[in-house]
Amino acid sequence: MKILNKTMISVLCSSLLAAGPVRFINPTNSYAAESDVENNTGFNVENSTSTANTHNFSLVNPDTNIDVDIKYTDNTVTVTTITNGAEEHTFTYNQSNGFALLDGKIMNLEINEPDFVIDSEETLSPQISLFATPSDKPVFVSPGNISFSESVDSVGKVVAVITGAVVLAKMIGVTLPKKLIETKVQDALTLIGLGSAIALNTMSGSFTYGLYRTKDKFYTGYPGSVNSYQYKFRYQDMAVNASLLGKTMNINFSEVGSWWFQSKPM
Repeated sequence: MKILNKTMISVLCSSLLAAGPVRFINPTNSYAAESDVENNTGFNVENSTSTANTHNFSLVNPDTNIDVDIKYTDNTVTVTTITNGAEEHTFTYNQSNGFALLDGKIMNLEINEPDFVIDSEETLSPQISLFATPSDKPVFVSPGNISFSESVDSVGKVVAVITGAVVLAKMIGVTLPKKLIETKVQDALTLIGLGSAIALNTMSGSFTYGLYRTKDKFYTGYPGSVNSYQYKFRYQDMAVNASLLGKTMNINFSEVGSWWFQSKPM
């Protein structure tokens, strides 16, 4: 089975959710323990709170306080930043209409889905031993990315864009630990070396990830079906890459998603 790679501008990117793989086995992601990130930025993370559908924290230095508010619903993800209690910026992705907005304007956002490519008939229908234990060794299938390019003129807007790019991982079924989101946004400010004010510039970058499958097929739990043995899939190799003011940032995530089957057996 092959799902063609789709390249979609923001107005169409809701199809990533609507047309994605059918996950009849719960693809709730599991992650390795969060790694400690050395705090070497001028901004500290403070006031971190969260619920099942919200996440709030502040990025603080002696001159600037950026409050970050993230909200999730079944159809939307919203990131709002408020700098020094006054300057506000909002990133929103809405599954229902497919728009990504920054401060109410359509954002230049492009989503490239991975191909579910199986290279040969031998790989598609391997011999399955009833006595051997199948291997879940990851095998790379294809890359995916969510790219963006946006004009920014303040550190608060930069934080909204970076945070929005990171939490869009949720749109591919990857929920990053909340503490990790905080430290990665903090790291981004460090790598770019931003102060509290910047001149109007274009910020471009992408959230990249890889689609992997297991080396062998696994039993799905549906006896007698024609495809009761299938590969499991998961996402890993996630990273945020961006450039601004002639500087670049490359932040990698060691977390991986849990395995899931692509389709329900018939």
